[in-house]
Amino acid sequence: MDRAIFDLEASVEATSLYILLSALSDQGVALNLKTARLRWNGSEEELFNGADELVKRGVLEATLPLSEETPLHITPSTEWRKA
Repeated sequence: MDRAIFDLEASVEATSLYILLSALSDQGVALNLKTARLRWNGSEEELFNGADELVKRGVLEATLPLSEETPLHITPSTEWRKA
């Protein structure tokens, strides 16, 4: 996990999703919203909103529109953008 996520001042949902995806990545789990949802404590709407924000800020690379099966890739923090 790159602590630069906290410098982005992203929403709680986006920051939480990033932390979750980072942990899954460290475990070697394929990253998509389906695998994240199994461990996500918020609503499905919050999950998709967090993912959308992370894509817009360049934290995640994904093919749009997002679906549960869309592969996600965490980008280096040098590519992240503040809102």
